[in-house]
Amino acid sequence: MLERLKTRYPNACIANEPIAAKPLLWFWMEEEKRYFGIDPGELTPEETLLLKTLFPKFQENTAGTLSKASKWYDYLFLPDADAPVRDGVYRITQFALAKAGPNVSGVQEAIKNMFVPDVLVIVTNQVEGIVIEEKSETIATEDDLTASIRAFEGDFYTPVLLYLGEFQEVASLKHHFPFERRLFEFAKSRRKTSALFTVHSLLPLYLLSNLPESEKGLLFQSLHGLFEEDREMGQTIKRYLENFANASLTAKQLFIHRNSLQYRIEKFEEKTGLNLKHFTDAIFAYFACLETFGG
Repeated sequence: MLERLKTRYPNACIANEPIAAKPLLWFWMEEEKRYFGIDPGELTPEETLLLKTLFPKFQENTAGTLSKASKWYDYLFLPDADAPVRDGVYRITQFALAKAGPNVSGVQEAIKNMFVPDVLVIVTNQVEGIVIEEKSETIATEDDLTASIRAFEGDFYTPVLLYLGEFQEVASLKHHFPFERRLFEFAKSRRKTSALFTVHSLLPLYLLSNLPESEKGLLFQSLHGLFEEDREMGQTIKRYLENFANASLTAKQLFIHRNSLQYRIEKFEEKTGLNLKHFTDAIFAYFACLETFGG
C-alpha cells in the first residue's frame, strides 16, 4: 500500500513520526508502522475523505499550529514569501544525519539543546533540518557545538553534520541562505562522519574544488610530488598550519617530540624554498596540502 501511495503522490513524505516542517496531513500506515505525509493542496476533497476513511489514525498539521515554523520555511525556501519578522539578526544552522533516526521529535529536541538561547528547529525531511537562532549575548560557540555533536552521536548512534551559518540581518538572510546551502551540500559530499562546518573552514577546499584540474596540476605540481614521496611530511605541515603554527599543540597531536616536528618543518622549507612564517607562503602550502590530502 505504501509503495502505491508513493507512486500516486511522489512529493509525499514517509516518516516514523509526523515531521513539523510544513503543514501536512499525516496518515498512519498500520501495516508498515510508519506515517505518510501529504500536502493537503495535492488532494481533492474526495481523495481527502477517502484517505481519512481508509486510515482513521491521522494527524493534520494545520498552518495555525505550525505558524512560526511554516513562515520561516516559506521565507527561506520559496521565492516570493515574506519575512516572518520585521527585523533582527539571525543565523541558520543546517544539520544532516547519516541515517534516519527512530524518533524524530527526540532528534529535534536534542538539536535544540545544542544551543544556548531558545531556538526554532525545523525538520525538513527524515534526516535534515535547520535551526533558526536570533543573535544574543549568549550563543553556542564552535567548541560547544563540537562537544554537542559528539554527545549526539553517542545518544543516537548516527553521525551528524552541522553547518553553522553567519549572522545576518533578516532582510539579507534569504539571499545569503542559498549559498550556505551550496556550501553544506559540498561539505556533505566530502565528509560522512560527524563534523561542524563554517564558511571559513570550508572556503579553502571549496575554492580549490572550483579550480580547473589543469590549473591545480600546474600550481601544486612540485609540492604534490614532494608529498607523494613523503606523506608524513605533508600531513605534518597540514596539521601544523591548521593549528595556526602552534608547534607544541601539533607535536602533542602527532605524538612526536617538538624537536622532531621542527626538523620536519625545516626539511620542508629547505626542499620547497617556502617560509611558513610568511602568510602567503603558508597559504600556498596549505592549499597544496588540501589538494593532496583533502579536508
